[in-house]
Order: sequence, then structure tokens, then C-alpha cells
Amino acid sequence: MPYETVLVAHEGGVSTLTLNRPPVNAVSPALMQDVLAALDELEVREATRCIVLTGSGTKAFSAGADLSGGPRAPDEAARFRELGRRVVDRVETIGKPVIAAIRGWCIGGGFAMAMACDVRLASSTAKFRTGDAYLGVVPSWGMSLVRLAHYIGRNRTLDMLMLGEDMDAGAAHAFGLISRVIHESEFDAEVRRLAERVAGGAPITFRAIKETIRAQYWQTPEEAQRLETRWAEIGAASEDFREGVAAFRDKRPPRFKGR
Repeated sequence: MPYETVLVAHEGGVSTLTLNRPPVNAVSPALMQDVLAALDELEVREATRCIVLTGSGTKAFSAGADLSGGPRAPDEAARFRELGRRVVDRVETIGKPVIAAIRGWCIGGGFAMAMACDVRLASSTAKFRTGDAYLGVVPSWGMSLVRLAHYIGRNRTLDMLMLGEDMDAGAAHAFGLISRVIHESEFDAEVRRLAERVAGGAPITFRAIKETIRAQYWQTPEEAQRLETRWAEIGAASEDFREGVAAFRDKRPPRFKGR
């Protein structure tokens, strides 16, 4: 279906969801609603095995909230915050792998969306900023103050949020924010290669990974272990497990069906 602020394209098992509010893909309520609707569409689309989340153009993945209209009224701010939290939750919990492909600036709400992705690939042009304290803004999408310390540790999180300095792709990789830094000239091809690789993996296993890893910090280690057992039993009884063993034996790529 057509969307106002995002683009959705499919190639093989990879679907690309592009934030499309040039020049910097600023986050608006309409964009967040489109992202949520597009993710709902992609989750039920059987042919989609991997989702790539990216921004249009080369200037920014997303430069954060659209502040062109000035401060929001309290009720508008509350709605904006709730939409942001819903987007971050949806990216983190959707039952398919999500890869962020980050070019240019990645700030604020854009940073929150990108960090919630399962794999985060950065062009050598990528730049990150968590300078909310220097705007008088309290980040409230459930990322910088809720998840980030679980992702990269307390000290690194405090360094980022307290200092609020711009960070290039290399520094972001050293902090554990980014999975890989890829030279801009090779970025599109490498994102495609890795997304195709992930699209060829076992859907049941990816769901198990996402749900169980999240439970370790969102719930308890005991709940994570319960989920590990549950998913292991589901996996062992699946067609995909038998296909994976057969493909390994026959020295051929597996053809997983997600069941």
C-alpha cells in the first residue's frame, strides 16, 4: 500500500523501508504512524524474511524530531512520545530481523529507531549525536534512558549522554552502537549482501533470538531461559530443522519455510 512519508520496496526475501522526508528525514507523527503501518504489513508478508530500515538521500538517516513548528503543547508532546515508544518497541519486537542502514546524521528519534534494530550497519559518512541535555530535552522514547545502558553498558551510556558530543562511525563502532562500518562507495552493495544472507536464515531461530535476548533485560534471566527452552522445543519439531540438517548433509543452501 502507498504511504505518505515512507517508501517500501521488495527484492527477493529483503524488504526495504525508507524514511522519506528529505532532506533530513525529520520524525513527525505521520512518519511514525507510517512506519508502524509498514512494519505491520511486512510482518505478515510471507515473502519478507529480512527488513532493511534506512533513510532517503545521503544527508541523514534521520536528524530526529521535526521541531519546525516550535515546542509542542503538552497533549501533543505526550502523543508524540507515545508514538515514539511504540515505534521503538515495534522495531525491537517484530518477528523478523531488522537491519539499520545508516548514512549521514542519526540523531534523536532517528537514533532511537536505528539502535532498536537487530543489526546496525553504518556508512563511513554516518554521524551520531545524543546532545539532548544541550537542548533542554529529556529523551523519552525508551531508548537513551531505558535501553541504551543494557545495549552498551552504564559508563559508555553516561559518557554519551553527559558529554553529548558528535560521534563518527568509527567511534560509534568502538562504543558497540554499530555492527560494522562500511566505506560509502561499497555501502549499498554490502548492505544488500548482508540482508540477503539474513533473509536466507531460519525464521523460527530469528524469532527465538529476538524474543529471548530482549527478555534478558526487559524481564528476567529466568524468563529468558524459559523462552529458550520453549523455542528450542519448537525448533526441534519444525520442518526447518529437518531441512537445515538435510542441507548441511547435502552441502547445499537450505530452503527454510518458517515452519
